[in-house]
Amino acid sequence: MTEQNDVISGAEALALGAVDAGVAMVTGYPGAPVTAVVDHILRLTAPEAVHVAWNSNEKVAIEMAFGAAVGGMRALLCVKSVGLNVALDPLMAFNLSGCNAGLVILVGDDPGGWGSQNEQDSRGIAWLAELPLLEPATAAEAQAVMREAFRLSEELSLPVIVRFIRAMATSIVVSSRTAPVSFPPPDYQREFMRWVVLPVNVVPYHRRVLEKLDVVRAKFEDSMFNTVKGTGPYGVIAAGGIYQKLMEALGGEVPQDLRILRLGTLHPLPERCIADFLRSVETALVLEEITPWIEDATRAIAQQAGVTVAVAGRRTGHIPFAGELFAPHTAAALNTWLPALALPISGETERPRPSREALCEGCPYIPTVEALLAAMDTHGGRDAFIVTGDPGCMVRAQLPPYALLDIKHSLGSSIGVAAGLAASQQRGGAGKRVIALSGDSGFLHSGLAGLVDAVHTGAPLTVLILDNGTTALSGGQPHPASSIDARHAPQQAVDLAAMARACGVADVRVADIDRGDDIRAAVEAALQAEGVAVIIARGKCPRWA
Repeated sequence: MTEQNDVISGAEALALGAVDAGVAMVTGYPGAPVTAVVDHILRLTAPEAVHVAWNSNEKVAIEMAFGAAVGGMRALLCVKSVGLNVALDPLMAFNLSGCNAGLVILVGDDPGGWGSQNEQDSRGIAWLAELPLLEPATAAEAQAVMREAFRLSEELSLPVIVRFIRAMATSIVVSSRTAPVSFPPPDYQREFMRWVVLPVNVVPYHRRVLEKLDVVRAKFEDSMFNTVKGTGPYGVIAAGGIYQKLMEALGGEVPQDLRILRLGTLHPLPERCIADFLRSVETALVLEEITPWIEDATRAIAQQAGVTVAVAGRRTGHIPFAGELFAPHTAAALNTWLPALALPISGETERPRPSREALCEGCPYIPTVEALLAAMDTHGGRDAFIVTGDPGCMVRAQLPPYALLDIKHSLGSSIGVAAGLAASQQRGGAGKRVIALSGDSGFLHSGLAGLVDAVHTGAPLTVLILDNGTTALSGGQPHPASSIDARHAPQQAVDLAAMARACGVADVRVADIDRGDDIRAAVEAALQAEGVAVIIARGKCPRWA
C-alpha cells in the first residue's frame, strides 16, 4: 500500500481515491488513459476485497457496475472517451432510477486523439445524461475528487461522472494518503418500482433527477475544487485538467495582472461562483479541452447576471478548436489575449502514437497479413478487394509495407460495415470481394452481433479474426477468450470458433500460427467460399503472452 507522501502518478492518485472510498467492484474495457488506473487498483487491492473485471464491452461493464451498486457494492466503471458512447444506452435509464451504493463513472478523454479514433469531449455526455461531473484540475487533487464523487453518488443515489485527460494520468504528484471510508454502503432493499423504469414513471423520475441536480449545484457553489488565485484585473477560467497545463505555462506562479478561477465541478456549473468571478475582472479567457462548453456557458451566465465582460476562448479565435492544448499552446493563447504577459513559448507539443509503431517481432499478425496480401494478389490483385478493420494492433498493418485497410472506424464495427459493403458489391454483379479483419477482443466487444447479421445478408464475405489471446495494443489486458482474468488467475476461455458456428457460419477454419498451421491455405479457401467464411488466425502475442 502507498505510504503517506509517496510520489505517485495521477492515475495512481485516482486509483487510491477509489480504494479509499471503499470501492468493491471495478468494471470496464481497456483503453488509454483509464487502463493505468485499473492496473493500480489491481496492485493496491486483494481479490477478496475488490472484484475487478475487464468486460467484453462497455455496455456490459456499466450494467455490471450498476447491478453491483444496487446490490450494495460501491462500484467504479472505467472507460475511455469512445467507450462511454457504448455505455450511453443503459446510462440514460440508470440516471432516472438512480443507484444505491456509490456508482462512479471514470472516463478518460484523449485531446489530440493520440490513441483514439477521435478527440471527443465526454463532458457533453454529462449534460445529456443530466449527471454530476467533476474533473480534477491537478493530479494532486485527483484522489480527493474520486473520494468526493463516491460520497456524492451515495448521498444522492445518483451516478457521478469523473473525467480526466490523458496528460493527467502521467503527471507526477505527492500523495497525501487519507484514511479509507469506514462506514458500510447501504444494503439492497426490495422496494416496489424503485429501480424499474417504465413509461408510466419516466416524467416523475426525470423531475427527481432535476431536483437532485439542483442540490448538487448548490453544493458545487462552495466546493473546495473551485478556487481563485491572484488579484489581477484579467480573469482566466481554467476548467479541469487544463489548469495544471496553465500553471506549467506560467511557471507555477500567477502574474500580478491575472486572476485565475480553477474550476473542478463542471456539471452542473456553479453559476453564482462564475458570476462573482466575472464581476471581479475586466475581461476573461476560458481555457478548457476540447469543446467550448464552459466558454459558451460563461457567456450565458454573464448575460443572466447582467455582467458586461468580454469572454474570450475558442469562439474568439484565441485558442485552436482542434488538438490537445500543450503548455506552448496555452502560453501562445495568453500572449495573444494579453500581450503584456510575454510568456515564453517552449515545451512539448507531441506525444507517442502507439498505432504508428510497427508490429512487434514475432507477432502472429505478420504472417497472417502477408498470407492475406499474397492470396489477394493471386485472386485479382489488391484492387479486387475491400478490407475493413477495427482498432487494435491490426492498425499497425496500415503502415508500410502493408497499407492493408480501406475502412476502419470504431471497435467491433468491421464485420457490420463489411456486411453492408458485401451486399452493395453483390447488387452490381461482379463487385469486389469484401474482407473483414477483427481482433479477438473486438469480436467479443461487438463484432459478434455483426457476424450474426452478416450471415443473414447472404452476401459473400471473408471474416478474419486475429486471435492473440489478449487486448494487446491497450496493454495486454485479458478478455473473455483469454486463459487468465484481470488478476492473472486461470479462467475458462470462450471458444471463438464455436461462437462463429453458433452465428450460423458453416465455413469456420482455425489456423494456429504457433503450431505452424498453413494460414495461406485457410485464406485461399475462405476467399473462394460462398456466403460468409470465418478464419481464426491464432497465435500468442510475443509482448504480452
